[in-house]
This record gives sequence, structure tokens and C-alpha cells, in this order.
Amino acid sequence: MVRGEDLFKLPEGYTDEMLKRDFDEVMLEIEAEGGPKPDPAGFERLWKKLVDEHSKGGARG
Repeated sequence: MVRGEDLFKLPEGYTDEMLKRDFDEVMLEIEAEGGPKPDPAGFERLWKKLVDEHSKGGARG
């Protein structure tokens, strides 16, 4: 099982600067495509998946 604090650790050798660079690149791509777009159906699918996983005792994998 993955501990909560492990979710926020950077992979070995991956620096804060690399994370910032990658984040900035993704943000530029999103802006070039017209910015973030609402996806209510996507939210509903994700919410249902999370509720289903919770009812089964959490995510597996």
C-alpha cells in the first residue's frame, strides 16, 4: 500500500527545478490549446470511480 507522504515525493534525481519546468511546459500547452475546458461528464466519471473504489476498500494497483 502506498503511504500518503510517498505520493508527494519526487522520483530520485528529479529536482524542484525540473518539476517547475515540466509544469510550465504543460501550462503553456494548455494555454495554446485555448485554456482549460470544463468537463462535467469527466468529473462525473471520476467521482463514480472514486466512490466505487472507496466502497471496495480503496484503490488497488
